[in-house]
Amino acid sequence: MYIAPEYQAYQTLLDKVNKLKHHRLNDVISVPQIAIVGDQSSGKSSVLEAFTKLLFPRDKGMCTRFATQVNLCRDLSLKEDVLSARIHGEDDFNERFKVVTASQFNAIIKEAVSLLCSTSDISDKVLELTLSGPTHSPLTIVDLPGFINTTLDGQDKRIPNTIRAINERYMKDSRTIILAVVPANVDLNNSYVLARAEEHDPNNERTVPIVTKPDMIEKGTLPDLIDMILNNRKKMRLGYLVMRNTGFSDKDLSWEEARMAEEDFFNRDPAWQAVPNASRGRTGVQKFLGELLYAHIRKELPLLKREVINKTEELRRELDGMGSAIATTHDAREKFSELTFKLQTSLSANLVGAYSQEYMNRFKDEAKGFYGEDMRWKKSLRFIRSSLQSLYQEYNSAMAKHNLEDLKAKDIAETMILFKGNELPGFVSFSIFIKLFSATHATWKTLSKEHITGINQYLCEATKAFLEYAIDHQLAREVFLDHFVTFYRNQEKRINRTLEDIFDDEQTPFTFNKYYYDTILKVRADKALKHLENHKFSGPNGAVVIRTSDLKLPSIDINSNEQNAAEDLHEKLKAYCKVARKRIVDVVLMQTIERYMVNQIDLYFKELLKVDDTRLTCLIESEIDQRRRKDIGDRIEILERSLLEL
Repeated sequence: MYIAPEYQAYQTLLDKVNKLKHHRLNDVISVPQIAIVGDQSSGKSSVLEAFTKLLFPRDKGMCTRFATQVNLCRDLSLKEDVLSARIHGEDDFNERFKVVTASQFNAIIKEAVSLLCSTSDISDKVLELTLSGPTHSPLTIVDLPGFINTTLDGQDKRIPNTIRAINERYMKDSRTIILAVVPANVDLNNSYVLARAEEHDPNNERTVPIVTKPDMIEKGTLPDLIDMILNNRKKMRLGYLVMRNTGFSDKDLSWEEARMAEEDFFNRDPAWQAVPNASRGRTGVQKFLGELLYAHIRKELPLLKREVINKTEELRRELDGMGSAIATTHDAREKFSELTFKLQTSLSANLVGAYSQEYMNRFKDEAKGFYGEDMRWKKSLRFIRSSLQSLYQEYNSAMAKHNLEDLKAKDIAETMILFKGNELPGFVSFSIFIKLFSATHATWKTLSKEHITGINQYLCEATKAFLEYAIDHQLAREVFLDHFVTFYRNQEKRINRTLEDIFDDEQTPFTFNKYYYDTILKVRADKALKHLENHKFSGPNGAVVIRTSDLKLPSIDINSNEQNAAEDLHEKLKAYCKVARKRIVDVVLMQTIERYMVNQIDLYFKELLKVDDTRLTCLIESEIDQRRRKDIGDRIEILERSLLEL
């Protein structure tokens, strides 16, 4: 029996791969392996028998009804072969056949068929057999159900497709070496199994055809067969193998006698000497496959480890993205309340500019902005307070541009004449002051509505952007966004009513602001100084002299008196508008945006806590999500266990 070089190191690697399969890593990520595929009655059982010395039952194709993984292990501590069998999830079976003698092999197969095929002819589960002994060379090979094209009467018509699906699951795996069994008396160009293998391995890089039944061909076709096996006709990167099967007439031969009979067959005809020993006969083939699998595992394990780490991180991110499990209405209410309080704290902080360090790092390069309807501004949706301050300043600047600088005294005089009542000459009715102020008042009202609407719209979009960022659960996010839209509309109505109230109050001029009086006094003092400047001259020694006799009061008539009144009213209007504008800007911002959208944001969260349970049922995970959550958890557990082996 061949002993693989560095068999101890190889056995260690092989044991590691088998442990990974025990952990079901191959359900998540493919592992390096050899799978033997072929048509039913192609000689697969004889190939396995040649490697394992186990006589696979051949009645009703019992060996082909499920995949069978055979592990050969060299254990010098054993005096004779020991067999064990396991099927994932079948604890009683696994305990019963944990350690048995090779003579119980048939009992294992019958029990496995009874267990796996009680309700269907084919099972997608795997029977794992481990044969340990002092003379075995390390090797693991997976035997798959043989392809069939038709079924017997009474059999499930889906069996051929089921078998094909099981085989192709292995063949399409890039880490699986395909050992394709092809009888010598079948034209390789027409081989179904090679065609299926080539579909999944188009460059023939991991397919090894193994030719069986070479004693069944006609003598004249031997040169063509050998030429094919020598890789001269259809190139295969790993070459070809050939074995002589144990036929019915050889059924009573021992394994060693069968080996010698096979060797004698290849030695009888000189033509077979052209095929290297490593490519023919059970000994050469087993050595070839052992070395091939050893090299394959050594190459793939480092890649496999990285893939396990990356896949684990990927699945953890997906699981984290799903949030905590929500299975009942109580869970939904609890989760919703927890999220509400958390968001209330963070959103309130964001509205006043108290951003977390994580938030600032996340959006420090954020360029996304929000355009007002008139496209005059573009502000960050992420840093709300700084954008608000900028919008407030734009509102203030717009208001400041609309003053009385363009209103001339003569225009005021004309208005006074037009709306004059029975006042004495030089007197002005308060209604005229109101009339002159009303035009500026109307302009300010229009500007304020425009800017407050834009600012409020910005806050709505910025708040929705924050909710979308802060809430991972999509269905929960929809609930929060729906209620925020309702909250926003209600607050918008209150803002509009308050804005109307503010400007209703401002229709009638009113102030006790000292700045207003100081401005009037300053204007009058400036006029007096100007009058004095016009009547001074230089006296002796350069002194400035003013002759009081020159300071005669101008002659007073009705026209000049009205003109003076108009000029005085103009200055009063300018002084009042300055005071009123500053007051209006502050009051409008404080009593609308700051009150209803910043300071009263708690009302939004209070209303959220009243959400009906029926609305929260949408947060309960669907059965699909629950199954997905469990599947992700199971996969992460498999990967973590497997990583310990790697």
